[in-house]
Amino acid sequence: MRRLMEIHCLPVAQLTAEHVAAWDSLQRADRSYDSPYFRPEFAETVAAVRDGVEVAVLREHGEIVGLFPFQRRGSIAHPVGGKLSDFHGVVARGDDWDPVELLRACRLSAWRFDHLIASQRPLLPYQWQIAESPYIDLCGDQAFPHRGKGVSYLDRADRKIRYVEREAGPIRFELHTVDPGVFRQMVKWKVDQYRRTSVTNVLQFEWTIALLEHIRRMEGEHFSGLLSALYFDGILAAVLLSMRSHKVLHGWFSAYRPEFSPLSPGVVLWTRLLAALPDVGIERVDLGKGPEKYKRQLMSGTTNVAEGAVDRRPLAGALCRGVKSAYDWARQSSLRKPLLTPGRALKRLLEARSYR
Repeated sequence: MRRLMEIHCLPVAQLTAEHVAAWDSLQRADRSYDSPYFRPEFAETVAAVRDGVEVAVLREHGEIVGLFPFQRRGSIAHPVGGKLSDFHGVVARGDDWDPVELLRACRLSAWRFDHLIASQRPLLPYQWQIAESPYIDLCGDQAFPHRGKGVSYLDRADRKIRYVEREAGPIRFELHTVDPGVFRQMVKWKVDQYRRTSVTNVLQFEWTIALLEHIRRMEGEHFSGLLSALYFDGILAAVLLSMRSHKVLHGWFSAYRPEFSPLSPGVVLWTRLLAALPDVGIERVDLGKGPEKYKRQLMSGTTNVAEGAVDRRPLAGALCRGVKSAYDWARQSSLRKPLLTPGRALKRLLEARSYR
């Protein structure tokens, strides 16, 4: 028999000390939630730069047993931070909660997700597709380097480092820099990369830049930003902005100087970063869902994440899932090029709209 819960919803800006303490306790009690994305500080920081960030508080016998952070757009719930969120879900003790009841209590018609922690049992019926999100284990049985893959990656990296030192001069790595000029250069390189690759420029919106700026300055005990920089002969070559929650680091935005591309600055940066992280207490690095080759070369394992939706409107929910199924079919079809060309243009347009 399902437990009866009291659910109320409030803006994240109205969280009390009781809410934050309960959130912290729930997040730290379950390793499923150890990503920085599940910290209250992340939701609070997004709320500081964008409207509509709310949290549903689930109580049982007066005790807080769960929290559901989300971004409200009309009557639809989206992940906090939208497409910038690589992990999301309901931070709760146990699985005895009802997604439809949750939406009803929040006056929501639907909740759309694409990086949901797939192990959340109440949401299994609403998952359309499962993908793998790679991570690097720095201390366990599968610690990096592992199974030959990491070793071969390090061997190539060592050769690349020796080559860089011959061709470009001495290498210097900073695990964390507070230099705002380094951050601004990373943003410029990233925008240029989006333009070259025809990918949606997520940094064209003021709130996304403001969010990254806020996070790179954060130095809290439970949540902090980390801006790592690599220099070739004193010239900035590559930058990585990450988020940290306790012993977990999430690599977030990275970019490098295009003219240094033949010297593989990204490979060198990751090599130096992974060597430095254990000394500051990091045990796992999350890389995020994506097809990038380096993620497969470095990973120790993967976390399953799901795409899908909970929808209280049967017709609208079926239509949304049908569109997704048609797009996936087109990607596998022999006619995928003519079918997907207009579809990709529409997808980029919709993605851009989702950031506004």
